[in-house]
Amino acid sequence: MDSNIVIDVRNLTKVYKLFNTNKDRLKETFHPFRKKYHRDFKALDNLSFQVEKGEAVGIIGRNGSGKSTLLQIICSVLQPTDGHIEVQGRISALLELGAGFNPEFTGRENVFLSTAIMGLEREEVVDKFDRIIEFADIGEFIDQPVKLYSSGMYIRLAFATAISVDPELLIVDEALAVGDIFFQQKCIAQMKEMMSRCTIVFVTHDMHSVTNLCKRVILLEGGKKIFEGSPLEGVSEYTKIVHTERFQKKSKGRSSTELTSNSNNSPGNLNNNEGVEWIDVPETYKGGANEVEILCVRLMGEDLRAKETVIAGEMLIVQMIVDAKLEKNNVIFGYTVKDRVGNAIFGENTCSSLKEELRLSRGRHLITLRFYWPEVHSATYTLTLGVGEGLDPFVHTIHCWAHNMLSITALTPGKGVHGIFNNSILECTICDTHHEAAEI
Repeated sequence: MDSNIVIDVRNLTKVYKLFNTNKDRLKETFHPFRKKYHRDFKALDNLSFQVEKGEAVGIIGRNGSGKSTLLQIICSVLQPTDGHIEVQGRISALLELGAGFNPEFTGRENVFLSTAIMGLEREEVVDKFDRIIEFADIGEFIDQPVKLYSSGMYIRLAFATAISVDPELLIVDEALAVGDIFFQQKCIAQMKEMMSRCTIVFVTHDMHSVTNLCKRVILLEGGKKIFEGSPLEGVSEYTKIVHTERFQKKSKGRSSTELTSNSNNSPGNLNNNEGVEWIDVPETYKGGANEVEILCVRLMGEDLRAKETVIAGEMLIVQMIVDAKLEKNNVIFGYTVKDRVGNAIFGENTCSSLKEELRLSRGRHLITLRFYWPEVHSATYTLTLGVGEGLDPFVHTIHCWAHNMLSITALTPGKGVHGIFNNSILECTICDTHHEAAEI
């Protein structure tokens, strides 16, 4: 293997035998003709990728997609059914925090026990001990049995102990989601510092951690790799899968004619407003129940001209052409503004901002949202637009997300522009696409 390659995975497959009952397991074990009573489940299916030295790679996917199985194979906890894997360098794994702790031992004793299991000499641990305790921040409880610890204290000490090893390869499984917000921030800062001297592979459902820490993302679904590339694109793909799977379940049992539109994606006779072009939303950018679909979008300023830059306090107008395949009450429209690595900076929806019920008849509609741009750092941002249904601004059915479809560059506010501006949606208008009012 190339010395620059830390992990080399080729055609990796892991199959588990699933039995309906323990009785079936015994039958198969002792059957004279080796009759099968199980069914095969592929936790990993023909998976291939490489991780280079110094990379930070995120493994994301829904529960059951094979993420933890993959990490356990990398750490040699599990053996693959088929395929090849080769790993170079000293490994430190955070697969289950505190798994090696003895509840009867004190925190101090468990630090020495756990680090010994990881291969550190006692002299090394003595040198690192003060730093471990400082990071864990559990005070005098370090000399109390860990069975007396709160869950937060237990996790703090376990994480601090695990990162005390100076590994060449750090494997992390959901460990960054532990503790309170301040401890999580400390963990993130420590991970960033470690990235300068080791290779990191970690599994998480925290998409902010992925975009903040990773240079590359691998998305798993059903044990297969369905995406490998930039964190921003990977998170977008993951979000689409989650939304589509979660909300399309509610559409089962309805006839195909109810959920199928008989028209194309053209916005019809809508005026182009000083050359502001519509941007078609590709299927690959959408996710959700899809009973109301976003077909195309555009962004403009208060003068109805194309808008590429904005300063705090300026009004933005976002328009969407949506196709309602069924009549809908309690419709919600909204947007999320994200930075270059996919962190959500701010956003709003009509349910929390306007406090009024919005309805859609079946067919196509022009949706116009108006809001003021708040004071943010000078950078380029993307807008993700959405349509949902419900009475709660935070918990509702998502019919369609159009991910990262628009972009705009925020500039430093001009003279006399101060303070944080309210980015609440000021107005939402709904027009049928064949009406003249659709020109705004």
